[in-house]
Amino acid sequence: MDRKIYIGENGLEHCSACKEPTEEFFPENVQKLFGMKTHPRFCACRRVEHEREERERKEREHQQEVEKNTAICFPERAMREWNFANDDGSNPYMKYAKQYVEHWDEVKKKGMGMLLWGDVGTGKSYMAACIANALLEQEKRVLMTNFTTISNGVFAAIDKNDYIESVCAYDLLILDDLGSERNSGFVVENVFSVLDRRVCSCKPMIITTNLTVKEMRETQNLDYKRIYDRVLGSCQPVCIKGVSHRREKGNQNKRVFEQIFHEEESE
Repeated sequence: MDRKIYIGENGLEHCSACKEPTEEFFPENVQKLFGMKTHPRFCACRRVEHEREERERKEREHQQEVEKNTAICFPERAMREWNFANDDGSNPYMKYAKQYVEHWDEVKKKGMGMLLWGDVGTGKSYMAACIANALLEQEKRVLMTNFTTISNGVFAAIDKNDYIESVCAYDLLILDDLGSERNSGFVVENVFSVLDRRVCSCKPMIITTNLTVKEMRETQNLDYKRIYDRVLGSCQPVCIKGVSHRREKGNQNKRVFEQIFHEEESE
């Protein structure tokens, strides 16, 4: 904006654009004390500029915070695009994910988690990542990982308690694919330690698994029974049904592949 300064009738400098003064008088006692008559002030157009600059600064800081937390959250870069905006609407259970985010304050206060269980490829991990991305956008700290990575982290840590505390410090912990980890006493014990600390801290978790709730409840393995009791005691089971999205995508790719090569053969 092309602005010039001119002296108004009151002797103060004014902005030629908005006609407001760009300075104002000190009280008389201050003038006598410091020997200064005026001090700068924002005119109307400068206030607008300042407010815009503040919005832009806050937006930059917000994006930096989101990008930092997002990079920590996801093991794979592609998962950053797994969000509600990119959802194709084929999963009717996505409404539960949206409701979880909408009621986050209550969820966090009560330590309420979700257990997303169902067949392979039905969208459980995508749902969990949608929740993560939505909360990351609110500058919440989320970690999405799996039980094997957690166990390896405990094993590699110099101080195992510090590592467990760091994992439990996140606002939301998402543990993907329960039941796929190696069935060893060491792994199971590490997994239990993290789950137990998280539950004791009353902090929410989202866990995905291909196991059924019946299988978890009826397991005869005492080590896993301890884990499943923690999971079922702190996470509300949500059964995700439907066809495998990965299988359907594979079928689509197969049809495209056959069409391309059929056209080439025809030529």
